[in-house]
Amino acid sequence: MIYVTGDTHGKKDLGKLFSNNWPQGQKLTRDDFLIVCGDFGGIWMPGKRDDEILGWWESQPWTTLFVDGNHENFDVIDSLEETERWGGRVQTMPGHEHIVHLMRGEVYDLPASVGQTVCTLVMGGARSRDRKYRAEGIDWWEREMPSEEEYDRCTASLERVGWKVDYVLTHELPADLRMSVLDWRSYAELSSQADRLVSFLQWVYERIDHNALRMWYAGHYHVDAAATDKVRVLYQDVVPMDSAEHDELD
Repeated sequence: MIYVTGDTHGKKDLGKLFSNNWPQGQKLTRDDFLIVCGDFGGIWMPGKRDDEILGWWESQPWTTLFVDGNHENFDVIDSLEETERWGGRVQTMPGHEHIVHLMRGEVYDLPASVGQTVCTLVMGGARSRDRKYRAEGIDWWEREMPSEEEYDRCTASLERVGWKVDYVLTHELPADLRMSVLDWRSYAELSSQADRLVSFLQWVYERIDHNALRMWYAGHYHVDAAATDKVRVLYQDVVPMDSAEHDELD
């Protein structure tokens, strides 16, 4: 079983996953996944703070996967050792083997159930609207935006699978889909221009096989909303990755 949710921001938005709010989580096992769509924030300041947060995640019965967002400590994340899992590159924190970073531009065959995998594209990152209030290397990093190598890897991964994926997991949205979910009063700066990443994701959105696509999940905008029937933004909601299962639960 795979569940997906939005930003957790360290411990700020962990409450949605507590047993009183999401009792389903306590029925999961290590073979089940919970995916955070960016701004995980649990790898932020090595020491007591991170030990407490990562210790909480590691104590949960499921395995946590996260897409990176814009509010992450990329100095730490980039220093983590890379290994291969589910057909793509991943990173884990030492001593926390059940917390896994899904890396930009990778396509994974995630085990959804016994004998069944789902082809899943991951492309993290986003541009911070609050970066002018942050200090580089302290609470903001240029690496919040993908590199050209990561864009190229994403394209190559999609070409390898013939642009057919079951799921897409991002932090940001394609450029043309932001209008339906954004509160432009809060995101006026983002509305003024399409940056490199949202333009790239729009390009991907227009080229992937929509007959094969089951759902595209994103975070970032602190809302729970459907941008289209196959693109959903998550924040407080915790939903089954399979849209059919979600529809049944609704």
